[in-house]
Amino acid sequence: MVWLKELKAKTGIVMWGWSILFGIILPLLSDKGHLIHRTWMVGFVLFFVNMLFSIWLGQYIEKNRLKWWDLLVFPLLYLITSYLFMPKYTIYFALFYLGITYLSWSISAQNQKK
Repeated sequence: MVWLKELKAKTGIVMWGWSILFGIILPLLSDKGHLIHRTWMVGFVLFFVNMLFSIWLGQYIEKNRLKWWDLLVFPLLYLITSYLFMPKYTIYFALFYLGITYLSWSISAQNQKK
């Protein structure tokens, strides 16, 4: 369990790991793997699950005092994945994720100041 404590100390690595999982692996598994129907992929995975991850990510970035540009990691990873491998209409979710992550980050920052 020492490695887990060391990993928690490296918050940037944790953020990158989760961003890769939710920005690349999960969309590819749900779309190309045909594990779930495309309607459920968009409605549940791309909208609900990744939206919750965006909220968590914004709060995580603020809580651990990471750089502002870390807000761009997940949306950019998702944008590249969706552009290359997914239906073209899904690229707009990247902007949605960026907005949700930014709102979560800024609300968390306002709550920290109070």
